Amino acid sequence: MIYLKKNLLNIIIIIFGCAAILIINNKAENILDINSSNIKTMPDNIFDQVRYIAMDDKGNPLYTVSSPNMKQFFENEVIEAKSPNILLFRKDKPPTKIISEFGSIAYKRNNIRLFGNVNMYFKEKISEPFLKLNTEEIYIYLNEQLAVTDSQVFIKKSNSYLNGVGMKSSLMRGEFILFEETRGRYVK
Repeated sequence: MIYLKKNLLNIIIIIFGCAAILIINNKAENILDINSSNIKTMPDNIFDQVRYIAMDDKGNPLYTVSSPNMKQFFENEVIEAKSPNILLFRKDKPPTKIISEFGSIAYKRNNIRLFGNVNMYFKEKISEPFLKLNTEEIYIYLNEQLAVTDSQVFIKKSNSYLNGVGMKSSLMRGEFILFEETRGRYVK
């Protein structure tokens, strides 16, 4: 009889414990409830085979982006582009062409992030051969005409090359500074 009372008491304690856990869990879910309408995962606009042209306040083109697919998100003011082909315009200099697998353009902040086999084709003068830069990810700050990456960089112009890890480049002055593991060869 004592054995039966102990088992019955243990069963009642287990039932009350389970009920308490369910009640606490339910209250925790109500407290941490996230309204799914607050989460924005769908773009506001989707475009196929599009060209986006950004201009300054005077109507001069800053850059163009051509892409087979673009998604625009109004709330965070970003355009995501698949396989973007970008032309950056510089005053009195040839445009810089950049292609990559994916890009994110913060159009109100004039910043571009490109990643996935990024190739930049740069000329200081029309008569010069192209300087080709290859990296996996690059950030372009248009107001400062600055390109920055922490990734491996390979730069080639004619028979000369330079490679390293991490880079800062002034697109207006045509300067490329590599930070680490820098190696290269210069041929006249």
